[in-house]
Amino acid sequence: MRYFFSSIITRSFWSYALFSRAAIRGFLSALGFIFLGVQILDFFKILEAKNYQASYFWLFLGVSALVSILPRLPVSKVSYKIPKKDLRFDVVIGDLFSSPSPALIVSTNTTFDTNIATGIIAQDSLQGQMTMRYFRGNTEDLDRQIDASLANIEGLTVDKKFGKTKEYPIGTVAKVEGGGKIIYLVAMAKLNETRTAASSLGMVEDALASTWSFISKSGELTDLAIPVMGTGRGRINIPRKKMIEKIAQSFADSSATSIFSNKLIIFVRPEDAESHQVNLFEVKDYLRQSLHI
Repeated sequence: MRYFFSSIITRSFWSYALFSRAAIRGFLSALGFIFLGVQILDFFKILEAKNYQASYFWLFLGVSALVSILPRLPVSKVSYKIPKKDLRFDVVIGDLFSSPSPALIVSTNTTFDTNIATGIIAQDSLQGQMTMRYFRGNTEDLDRQIDASLANIEGLTVDKKFGKTKEYPIGTVAKVEGGGKIIYLVAMAKLNETRTAASSLGMVEDALASTWSFISKSGELTDLAIPVMGTGRGRINIPRKKMIEKIAQSFADSSATSIFSNKLIIFVRPEDAESHQVNLFEVKDYLRQSLHI
């Protein structure tokens, strides 16, 4: 509800609701329908069109604008299905961990550090929240599952003064389970000497491609939920709308050769949606126009 009210006072909402191509088409269609109705009533001598068109001109404009705006009021979820394909995308403003999907994708660092007690992993980060919610803060259990998942992958020993010292390539995936969820932890960022995670668009694209490949070979065929990766602590300077499109396109590209899921749910944090003025109708239009397979 807070997102709804904060959205309708933004310039981006009114720009989309009144001046996007779809909004203008809706306005003109409604206005044309009203004037057609007046002409029909005039033809049957129910009213005189010349009087009503002059007296109610501004009312007609207002009603047409309202008809255009109402279907574009802020929503917290939109869906898009690729025509003639069993691929569907949901974009949701909400908490990733409230998703009904049995499988989640969460980004991590290339050394798969998990320690939240010493601050290597921030407790309010997605990985920190995942650890608290699904493992009750028990990083020993999480580490044990990560080690088992990575047992056959060769890592590189690095000189690091904190945390783990074995580093894996970007895109390495560890499959863990907790709280009834399957979680794919994907290496997407590197930790520097100040324990700050940093990523790049190229890293995210490589990580996504590797994630789909891993799930295709070793994962479950089920719905997948994913955050807008790289735009938070990954510090990638790219609009959320564009990153959503890149995630969706990467998923669609990989699905062209192997079906590993029929539905991807992309979660946008409510704080990000509000501060970055994310309009889901714009996102849906963007997917419809730019997504190709």
